[in-house]
Amino acid sequence: GLGDVYKRQQVDGAHAIFEVEVPENWISKTIGQLDIRKKFGINIVAIREDDKINMAISPNTVFQSGTTLLVLGEYKELQKCFRM
Repeated sequence: GLGDVYKRQQVDGAHAIFEVEVPENWISKTIGQLDIRKKFGINIVAIREDDKINMAISPNTVFQSGTTLLVLGEYKELQKCFRM
């Protein structure tokens, strides 16, 4: 699949925080270019690279291969976005 799910933390009935792999078509693009919040209603909470958590995320943050994302959103939007 595009996004392999590692962990998930239920927030409430509709929302969860997932740790997912960066989808291939996001690599080398910025958060701003992809407009993730507007398109999918998903918030990227943090980015994990080499076991380091980076929470200093901006629209200029570029996705790299091998990065995992902590994302917060509604189940159905996350499933759509990450093909889960």
